Amino acid sequence: MKCIQKIWSATSGWKDLDKDTPTNPDIFLVFGGIDELAKEGHYSFLRGVFPNADIIFCSTAGEIVGAAVQDNSLVGAAIWLEKSKHRSVEIELGNYSDAFACGAELRRILDSEDLRHILVLSDGILVNGDRLVEGLKSGKKSVVVSGGLAADAGRFNHTLVGLNRDPQSGIIVAIGFYGEHFRVYCGSQGGWNEFGPERKVTESEGNILYKIDGQNALEIYKNYLGAKAADLPGSALFFPLSLRLDSSQEEYVVRTILSIDEEKGSMTFAGNVPVGATVRLMMANFDHLIEAAGDAAAEIQDKEFNPALVLMISCVGRKIVLGPRVEEETESVVDIFGDKPIYTGFYSNGEISPLLHSTVCSLHNQTMTITAYAED
Repeated sequence: MKCIQKIWSATSGWKDLDKDTPTNPDIFLVFGGIDELAKEGHYSFLRGVFPNADIIFCSTAGEIVGAAVQDNSLVGAAIWLEKSKHRSVEIELGNYSDAFACGAELRRILDSEDLRHILVLSDGILVNGDRLVEGLKSGKKSVVVSGGLAADAGRFNHTLVGLNRDPQSGIIVAIGFYGEHFRVYCGSQGGWNEFGPERKVTESEGNILYKIDGQNALEIYKNYLGAKAADLPGSALFFPLSLRLDSSQEEYVVRTILSIDEEKGSMTFAGNVPVGATVRLMMANFDHLIEAAGDAAAEIQDKEFNPALVLMISCVGRKIVLGPRVEEETESVVDIFGDKPIYTGFYSNGEISPLLHSTVCSLHNQTMTITAYAED
């Protein structure tokens, strides 16, 4: 596997892209600011440079290039597969009954005995990420799935994704990677501190939470936040929930509140909050958040794995919480792997990665996820 990275900015355009770049990569991933991706011309230019590549676009809440975090730029990663094969597919959410059906159809199209990995980049507003993940896991054998939900700089209005055309809303793109020489490892860590008692979800519908321990969920949440409750839903980024489907599980997923309904006393999350799940309030510790990003990378490095490409997908909530320290979490990843790999990625509306110490894919919020690639 070979990779190179190119960057677009409003002042310089695609720096050197049309001068010294080989023209035959298999894949060209583009992560970019929503306002720039909405402009016409990027796809037609890239198609002229890369006539045979699958060109994939995904809008972001910040672009990662090396250890730097940028806004309103385009970050491109060209990938050449030397011993493996790939297949890219795009579907429109509106053509299917729900997100599970989308995921199941993507899995059906990509499934093969030699399928090793699926990278998925999805609309980040219209999709139920949990249901998409369940559909992607519906194949006959276990396959590592990772990726993320597109973002729009924290506006939560609309996102853009596209394959071999200008990006649009309501699109999901998945890339299947095939062959015995293809290697992929994933790591994910949150770094949030749990506090307060564990409680049971007693009434919910999908990603809408109504009651915890038989009591109004929003009132319980407000009581813990105190004065910060007046700033909801914005202040919720600093106080997500941990969620365990089984209270005996050590690992949890993080759930972020997207909105509240005062009249119904409910909270809407970025992922499902099923009845019977155990939840607990969490709070930010800046140092722990940054350390967690390095820990996620160390999960992979412990396998004595030397990646050619490191894809970081972190959460828009983490970017807002960390503020001017946000690059410290990307730097902690680069410190683990060194200067040999190409580093790319973005800040998302949701992260898709296996749970810690598992190959079972889940939707995460407020989590740094890392997917590392190589061929042997």
